[in-house]
Amino acid sequence: MVQAVKRWDIRKDRKLSLIRTGIAAAAAACLMLAWEFPARADGGLSLHTGYPGMSVEPGDNLSLTVALDNETGAPLEADLSVVSMPEGWDGYLQGGSYEVNRIYVKEGEDAATVTFRLSVPGELEEGVYTAKIRAKAVGMAASDDLEFQFSVASQEAGKGSFTSEYPQQEGASGTSFSFSTTLINNSLKPQTYNLSSNAPTGWTVSFMPSGGSTNVAAIDVEAGSSQAMTVSVKPPQYVEAGEYQISCSAVSAAETLSAELGVTITGTYGLELTTPDGMLSFDANAGKATDVTLYITNTGNVDLENVSLNSSAPSGWTVSYNLDDNIIASLPAGSTSEVIASVRPGNDAITGDYVTSFTVRSSESSDSAEFRVSVKTSTAWGIVAVVIIVCVALGLEYVFRKFGRR
Repeated sequence: MVQAVKRWDIRKDRKLSLIRTGIAAAAAACLMLAWEFPARADGGLSLHTGYPGMSVEPGDNLSLTVALDNETGAPLEADLSVVSMPEGWDGYLQGGSYEVNRIYVKEGEDAATVTFRLSVPGELEEGVYTAKIRAKAVGMAASDDLEFQFSVASQEAGKGSFTSEYPQQEGASGTSFSFSTTLINNSLKPQTYNLSSNAPTGWTVSFMPSGGSTNVAAIDVEAGSSQAMTVSVKPPQYVEAGEYQISCSAVSAAETLSAELGVTITGTYGLELTTPDGMLSFDANAGKATDVTLYITNTGNVDLENVSLNSSAPSGWTVSYNLDDNIIASLPAGSTSEVIASVRPGNDAITGDYVTSFTVRSSESSDSAEFRVSVKTSTAWGIVAVVIIVCVALGLEYVFRKFGRR
């Protein structure tokens, strides 16, 4: 019995020895594998972006940020490529300011980023378009693809608008017309609009943003917003009466908008004050009235009513006209009215040159002229002065003769 127990113990020890030997060998093999192949965590290389699906418009230029996650457990280099693109689209991967095809990726999330540049064709049918890029670790099996989806909706003409609150106005030639307009950008991106008009020759059209102080030739409008503007239209001074249409345009890279403005010129108004010989001077005597002939001409193409005359003369002078209440009741277009102005310098006016101005005015127009008036004193006063001087001389001679010898 004792011998049987000993034989069992020996067999047991042999089995334990074999097990220990197998474990040691397995451990050694694991150590060798660990030496040849460094340990790596589960996972690999992955690509992602914030907006893998979006709506675009023909002619768009896109810049999409793409991040790379490295979960291999060690830094690596990865080859980058554009796997597929819609027909007619252009695209490449950019790092910094260069086009790239390989990138160094540190360990962890968002370990590296690149920019996917895309150019959308100017003409594109409605639908969904896809593009794909790929990152593949160098010397490893880790890789990932990232697909983008781009939706293109049908393009509606005239998505924005350019309108005026009061597009029709009227007034006389020479009047500046002011139109309040609104430019609306209904697109999904900001736009720069170039501003212009097809006004007739001699007309002036300018654009000023609301709240601004200077005229502009172009204006930026944010996506989905509007910009108020004042469009100033000034016709030539002597434009003929009639109706005129001015088309104003706001042109961006995506659309052309128009605002139709109308101006009705009711007539041309003008007054001119002159004399028969064109001279603007005359002589006058102190205390005496001098008549001056004035020509008042309606240079416009519309009859004028209640044309008044006024004057500005030195203090103490009086001016009157051969008109009731100094008013020409009616002055037909193109006609001239002769008016006599009576100018009387003051009694104490001394010899010299003076200025007297005349003004002719209607509710639509006016004109004025300045006259140089040469004033002379009366001849009688000159004779009196001579007599006084002679008397003084005779008196002095008498005094010298009578008392000169004493």
